[in-house]
Amino acid sequence: MICPVTKLLNAAQRSSLTIGLRAFEMHLRQVDAWLEGGEERGVLYRRTLNLSPEHRAAARTQIAAALAQITALAERFGLPVASEDLRANIAALMSVDWADLTDVHSDKLRRYGDVDSRLADLLDADIDRLAQLALSLAAVARDGQMS
Repeated sequence: MICPVTKLLNAAQRSSLTIGLRAFEMHLRQVDAWLEGGEERGVLYRRTLNLSPEHRAAARTQIAAALAQITALAERFGLPVASEDLRANIAALMSVDWADLTDVHSDKLRRYGDVDSRLADLLDADIDRLAQLALSLAAVARDGQMS
């Protein structure tokens, strides 16, 4: 049975409210994970969150309050839960990475200035392997096939 409050929104309004709250919830949960995890170290990057324990706790308290409010609104208006299969996200990310990698071949780097003749031998085969791995990962995510 539909709650009378849910009748206050037409389909487009319900969709807009749901999408806005869902995006905010996703961002809140990402920020909460960052607050909990602290630092991330890669080979070519580092991510840090320089907040004192007191500020982290205050932020997490505010996040909890926001998530509670989102829960209340979702229940009040009977907002639907979206299920997202991350396979499409993985395939998309890897496809973009393939394109980005092909743009750092030695011949493409000429757009930024003269390229040393030795660069192709030192770079391009590795870039090709990485680009192929990105395409292969996209294929695995997309349809479960290794390319």
